[in-house]
Amino acid sequence: MATSELPQIPGYRLEKILGKGAMATVYLAIQESLDRRVAIKVLPAHLGNDPIFSKRFVKEGKTVARLAHPHIVTIYDTGSHQQQLYIAMEYLEGDSLKQRIKAGLTPEQSANYLCQIAQALGYAHRQHCIHRDIKPANILFRDAETAVLSDFGIAKNLEDKTQLTAVGWRIGTPNYMSPEQAMAKPVDARSDLYSLGILFYEMLTGTRPYQGSDAFETARLHVKGPLPILPEPLKRFQSVLNRLLAKDPLARFASAEELIQAVQKVNASLSRSGSQRLRIWILAALLAALAGLLAYPFWPFAH
Repeated sequence: MATSELPQIPGYRLEKILGKGAMATVYLAIQESLDRRVAIKVLPAHLGNDPIFSKRFVKEGKTVARLAHPHIVTIYDTGSHQQQLYIAMEYLEGDSLKQRIKAGLTPEQSANYLCQIAQALGYAHRQHCIHRDIKPANILFRDAETAVLSDFGIAKNLEDKTQLTAVGWRIGTPNYMSPEQAMAKPVDARSDLYSLGILFYEMLTGTRPYQGSDAFETARLHVKGPLPILPEPLKRFQSVLNRLLAKDPLARFASAEELIQAVQKVNASLSRSGSQRLRIWILAALLAALAGLLAYPFWPFAH
């Protein structure tokens, strides 16, 4: 797209498209007053004139602006120009979790990213904010190892009773949707944790646990499908996954903090078992050396 065809927003020089969704387009831009690169999310004019979409877009900017956390994208500015609503935010130069999953992750990387995203969600949940759209494309990276949660476009503030979604309308991405989301029931923080569980399984294995022939079948599997079983090398995370993906929200972790503690416990147990194996090998080597020394006087060539 030529520069002349890009939206014109005062104070920003838009350079190129970073991503495009059904509802908005994200551009790389230069914030001229500070000469810094930013990402600008723009709602097209025809949606900006829709009261539901415009209210939701404005709400997204306000929601994320008050979520100051190292693992949540930073909002710089919001506004409107020529009937185009926009949100200027931190430009994250790294890739997305979607790309990293495709390239392949180690179990250690998967657990690390899980805990980082859980930290972001835990903070958001304490501010009464439910994300409702946890998926790989919405996890970006500030640098090589820092995961950042983005795109709060359909987030729900539990203290806000305003209804911006038609009653009974399912909202979210079917591949990562909790059973209660799939059935258009009320959701709380545990719904985000379920979606995070689907994401964790995908990070560990490279595939999603529930893949139907269409969105309806996928949603049905989230509601009625069996709990996925991890392959043997990853079994240490099975208990964590079972709680994350419990069909009944009451059986899941009560909070993101509880999830993080469970993952840390698994890692600590693995570390202890590794240290124990190392001690056994060292002891075995020492005993073998000692046996060799004791037997040395009796070797034929020792005399």
